[in-house]
Amino acid sequence: MKKMKLAAIFAGLVSVFTFSSCLNDGDGGPNYDLYEIVTVEEGSIFGGAVLKGDAWGYTYTPVSSSVLAGLKTSDGSYYKRAQVGIKLMEGEVITEGKKSYKVSEVGVMTVLNYKDFNLQPDTLKNDYALVSLEDANNKIWAINGYVNVPFTFKTKEQLSMNDFHLYAVGAKEDTLVTRLRQTKGSDDAYQTGSALISFHMPFNRGEFFEILNNVQPKNDTIVVKVTAKGENDKELVSTVKCSFTNMQGN
Repeated sequence: MKKMKLAAIFAGLVSVFTFSSCLNDGDGGPNYDLYEIVTVEEGSIFGGAVLKGDAWGYTYTPVSSSVLAGLKTSDGSYYKRAQVGIKLMEGEVITEGKKSYKVSEVGVMTVLNYKDFNLQPDTLKNDYALVSLEDANNKIWAINGYVNVPFTFKTKEQLSMNDFHLYAVGAKEDTLVTRLRQTKGSDDAYQTGSALISFHMPFNRGEFFEILNNVQPKNDTIVVKVTAKGENDKELVSTVKCSFTNMQGN
């Protein structure tokens, strides 16, 4: 079966800071059927953890719990977001209209940076300018409860994903407006870095819930608008359309 890859997304996953280094480069490993960026969903109706894919909206169910061993953290929980290679169970074939597949092997290549939306933006003290939202390889995308934001920034020091915050600022018709903020750095920074962070939307919590309640989906579609402070007081803006149902699926 012809392999399917998310080449455009994978090309831009290199970051100057990483939640986890590359765990498995795939050399000498199994001949995977697909390469995906996935969300790990625990406690599903299937009775265990399953993978929800970003590219085609597929659900991947492991034939045994050991299949996802590479996605387990030291405390026994699962990483939430990862780039993986997937081998389908023998006899499974990608078929038009079919959205759920059983998998016999999952190879973890990279654990993605992920964190929650900030629910207390009033406590953030700094706002340093970003170089850009998105990059030549990646645009923002939203699915499975995550808004995935690639961006470029400047700094004089090593930063982590905890120095960047995404939060909701309002709603207008079918659009959820959010703000990405860099809180550690320097106005005269000279070192440029790029990153990708998956921000989880807290659907049932506090002010975010109230703002999201004012979004009016059109044919189950909403627009997520990401804004940020740019250099020389330029306003950076990036938008993505996504299925409201799929966004609430995690």
